[in-house]
Amino acid sequence: MNNTRTWLFRFLVIVAAGLMILSWFLPWYVAYAYGYFEVPNGVIIHPYGLELNLGEYAGYARGADMPVWFAPLMWVYLAICIIALISSMWLKHKEIKIGKRTLNLSSLLIGLVGFSYIVVGVLALIVAAIRTGDYFDMKLLEPCMIQEYPEVWVSGSFQLGYYLVYGVGILCLVTAFIRGRIESKQ
Repeated sequence: MNNTRTWLFRFLVIVAAGLMILSWFLPWYVAYAYGYFEVPNGVIIHPYGLELNLGEYAGYARGADMPVWFAPLMWVYLAICIIALISSMWLKHKEIKIGKRTLNLSSLLIGLVGFSYIVVGVLALIVAAIRTGDYFDMKLLEPCMIQEYPEVWVSGSFQLGYYLVYGVGILCLVTAFIRGRIESKQ
């Protein structure tokens, strides 16, 4: 039975890591223009930066790019999370003392990855809401008219990659809890 629990735990960790990588490469948010002229997928937000497909309307997004250090930082974050998830599969019976509490290191790593990924999703929402208002004079999810072109509407929507962030975060937190339960029964 012990071996079955261990392999179930490892399977959950691999699924969480795989879904995290999948959500990383899928778009999190897409903004598009319609009406007098069409710009499908004009702005695509990924966790590591913006993809601007505005063509002749690129002037609207001037200065909207993320700082130069942002993309490398986010790729390092992903690498650390994946390394933490994979290494947690072999940290059996390793414990760490924090204050008066002794925690399973494997559970702690997985829980921190899950919690941090949820925080990244919330921060992405906040930053996207601020930046779409600052640079595109639009609401994040409500259609709005472009003032220079009264017959053009801009709208945006969250994509599957963004929703996977919360699924991965919750999966990691549940897996951390399960790992803690498995370790406490041995």
